[in-house]
Amino acid sequence: MEHFVIQAFNREKSTKGQLNQYRIDGKIPAVVYGGGKSASNLLVNAKEYEKALKSITESTIITLDIEGKKINAFVKDHQRHAVEKYVLHIDFLEVQEGKKLHARVRLILKGTPVGVVEGGILENPAHDIEVECDPSVLPERIEIDVSGLGVNHAFHVRDLTLSPEVKVLTSPDQVIAIVKYAREEVEEKPAEAAAEAVAGEAAAAAPEAGAAAATAAPEAKAKA
Repeated sequence: MEHFVIQAFNREKSTKGQLNQYRIDGKIPAVVYGGGKSASNLLVNAKEYEKALKSITESTIITLDIEGKKINAFVKDHQRHAVEKYVLHIDFLEVQEGKKLHARVRLILKGTPVGVVEGGILENPAHDIEVECDPSVLPERIEIDVSGLGVNHAFHVRDLTLSPEVKVLTSPDQVIAIVKYAREEVEEKPAEAAAEAVAGEAAAAAPEAGAAAATAAPEAKAKA
């Protein structure tokens, strides 16, 4: 994976007008916090950040080059303009080397399960897991080959093969992928089933009513 280095510049607290001018000039207002230090206000190169966004995940460590001083950080959050969709602000979390961190790692399913070929449906209840580890061994994403997954079989968190240095915090019983049979028949709606039952009873009663009427007719003539 490409390691992204993004140019950044220190800035003072700014007015709304100044922040808008920064954005017009191709810079995104940002803040970096963590590392046992107070938060720092930054400006980030907009083109470099948008390029990085196409490839990074929540667990991707990028390098901020702040006027020659380089620090590693995560993108914790960013806000976009509601209409024009450009990035308004970014929150970075500085990574401390040698200190374990908690992060969510994206799960990517690869392959077509044999159960799907046989007519089943693949479901993917979990799209990421939470881990604890040193930043140096944090995976950006975890790819899972599900091609051998048959119908009514599941892949759980406990089935993952990760480095022993990566501690998984998500429950081992969490299902990541499962193949289920496709339902071919749709259950009758209660109202439709009830209507059909009433119609059936009416149809069964019709011959009995006809027979009773035929028996009553001769009796009426006899009395007359």
